[in-house]
Amino acid sequence: MAKEELNNLIEEEFKIWKVNIPYLYDLVFTSALEWPSPTVQWFPDLQRHTNNTVSQKILLTTYTGGSGEEKLIISNIKFPDTVKNESLVSGNISLNVQQTIPVFDNEINRARFCPQSPSIVACKTESADLLIYDTSKHPYDDPVGKPDGVLKGHQDGGYAVSWNTKEFGELISGGRDKRVCVFNINNGLVNTYNEIHSSIVNDLCFSCFNPKVFISGAEDGSIRIVDMRNSEHTSLISSAHSGTIECVDFSPFKAELFASGSSDKSIKIWDTRSLKEPLVTLCGHVDDVLSVKWSPHYESILGTSSKDRRVNIWDLNKSDEQVENESQELLFIHGGHTSTVGDFSWNPCEPMEICSVADDNILHVWKIPVNDYI
Repeated sequence: MAKEELNNLIEEEFKIWKVNIPYLYDLVFTSALEWPSPTVQWFPDLQRHTNNTVSQKILLTTYTGGSGEEKLIISNIKFPDTVKNESLVSGNISLNVQQTIPVFDNEINRARFCPQSPSIVACKTESADLLIYDTSKHPYDDPVGKPDGVLKGHQDGGYAVSWNTKEFGELISGGRDKRVCVFNINNGLVNTYNEIHSSIVNDLCFSCFNPKVFISGAEDGSIRIVDMRNSEHTSLISSAHSGTIECVDFSPFKAELFASGSSDKSIKIWDTRSLKEPLVTLCGHVDDVLSVKWSPHYESILGTSSKDRRVNIWDLNKSDEQVENESQELLFIHGGHTSTVGDFSWNPCEPMEICSVADDNILHVWKIPVNDYI
């Protein structure tokens, strides 16, 4: 498809989406950021105010492509406690920057906060070192941006980083050096896995139940399940997908389940007890699947984002029969973005509410009606 033809199609799809907002959503908020954000993550604290409004923080980063200073950003979203359709057009929802921390001489590929102490943020960058920032120790508009910790162990940069939800201060990272490093923010490098993958490690995730187990996905389509208590207790799915593994995520409800997303456009659900075949293969994206995340509220629900400009919500309780190249599990398609959706985050305080960010600087906060879909 020619570029002009594609742009016309995107514009027409956006117009159709905008017209249908009142019929599809409980809430939609859009904001143009100064720079694209490769990262978005809701903070877990929600503040209710006396004027019937609520506010919540989100973690963002910048990608300037060398045209500006890269930053960690904490922004505050304020919106009515009860949102009605008329609120969406009256400007009652706002996004304001609360804190910025410069990250000098580095492109921030991914940032994630520590689940036990959200003020502590890990930054995976283009450089080998993993940078740790305690945002509570930095001023509102920090001119210096010196990291509070530098974790060494990698030989190159990358994207993969995951905090241990059970062990405070422990995290893992992977990258272009093909290794997985286990760190503690106080003690530094704890362990290095040099040979579990033979290609770039694109994503990894700690188990939500067992603090010694993690999964990792690589450029060659392989997935590893690693038990850190015994280096020999690793399971390999050598060809989990026909394309690159872009993302993996453990279920927060069932210890044995995890999801993987790939450049082959599919999402697969796996059971760690039987890895010969996936339990389910989900089809519905038409380009690389870049992010997969389970809902924190409903055990059968997960979301995915893609280069196809879509964020899809899936319900595994639906039939797995195929209809017109799409899985019956496909519950909802968020079609409001006009560029690649690199990251999204489920709001831990509000069921079925998502914040998503696209490569064209646009941030969306949106919520679908729970009663209509669950």
